[in-house]
Amino acid sequence: MRLYPALLATFYLAAYPWLARRYREGFDERRGIYDKLTIPEGRRPLWVHAVSVGEVQSASPLLRLARETAGDMPLLLSTVTATGRQMADRILDGVIDGHVYYPWDVSWIVRRALEALRPRCYVAVETEIWPGLLEALGRRDVPAFLVNGRLSEHSFRRMSRWPSFWREAYGFFERILVRADDDMERFLALGIAPEKLHLTGDLKIDALLHRHRRADLTRVRQVTAGEGPLFVAGSTHEGEEAIVLEAFRRLRLIAPSARLAVVPRHPERASSVLSLCREAFPSSLLSQRRAGWDILVVDQVGLLFDLYGVAVSAFVGGSLVPRGGQNLLEPACWGLPLSHGPHMEDFALSARDLARVGVAHVVEDAAEMARFWMQSLDGAFQSRAAEGAGAFFEAQGGAASRVWSFMEPYLNQNRR
Repeated sequence: MRLYPALLATFYLAAYPWLARRYREGFDERRGIYDKLTIPEGRRPLWVHAVSVGEVQSASPLLRLARETAGDMPLLLSTVTATGRQMADRILDGVIDGHVYYPWDVSWIVRRALEALRPRCYVAVETEIWPGLLEALGRRDVPAFLVNGRLSEHSFRRMSRWPSFWREAYGFFERILVRADDDMERFLALGIAPEKLHLTGDLKIDALLHRHRRADLTRVRQVTAGEGPLFVAGSTHEGEEAIVLEAFRRLRLIAPSARLAVVPRHPERASSVLSLCREAFPSSLLSQRRAGWDILVVDQVGLLFDLYGVAVSAFVGGSLVPRGGQNLLEPACWGLPLSHGPHMEDFALSARDLARVGVAHVVEDAAEMARFWMQSLDGAFQSRAAEGAGAFFEAQGGAASRVWSFMEPYLNQNRR
């Protein structure tokens, strides 16, 4: 750890011209200069750092709870990416008091940032470990927490090459509030002090349930209006649409009124996906929707979650090809029976837990997908999936409250 400050400072000075070009947006803030930030004088904020879009979503239920619970305490959010800032503007408007870009972990920048921000408490979300800032917070008696802490197998193997460095870095946190059992086991295997570790659950589930409660399905009901049950193939990758189409062809032999919405993971692929679909069925792009479609190819972002809300079953892509899979929790929160391929490395925990309650099912090819879709037309099958999903989310929800219960005593002790 002794070499870390010198290495970071050397890199920063050498890379300064490149950094100035690459990070023009928020460049002053990344250097610890906050001319545009307005926090009332004498008020010390709760500072939450969420690197990008996914971490902002994870942080959102905790920030909402803090807004409801902590009275007039200022809430400050930092991100690294512009897309993270945009997500914060969209889902946390009226919740946070300010946003800044995260300061680079160089000693004089960290010192300048902390003198300007004077945080009452610092919270890092998921994987953001910057030892220079954490050490400086400790010198100022500012408690630091890691929330929704996760440690993938890949990161664990990498960190295991320098375990003493990472043990010292994680040691700067007062508490490490961990997302799941698998993460907890890896933190312990890395040698993190057990008394710092607590299993609190996944904040993303609280965020998803909040989104589900606020969902307005009016638009998707309009664009999917028609006779027959709707199936959704969400976040598909190249090589999967052909399998989905063959499964749909088989399904239509049993359920001739069935319809399909295909949502490519990358919207720029929509035209080529449409061409493939048109070889087999009347098909339309969402943006140029025509009546009489059997397959609707969605070429706009932001609709997939709501589409799951009007479907009878879903296939989640990135999983029949080796892409690591996509988010299973979004269709699951609607109580849908859902299927995915064997490649779910990025969402292995969700796949395992949802399979245990009868919600998620593995399909290897078009024949298995078609059989699963046929099963999904059965009311009893749908009810079992809905009950399983309800039990899953009831057990998994509430992470924000558990996290807050660990943080609140430190906030009360550090009010000045």
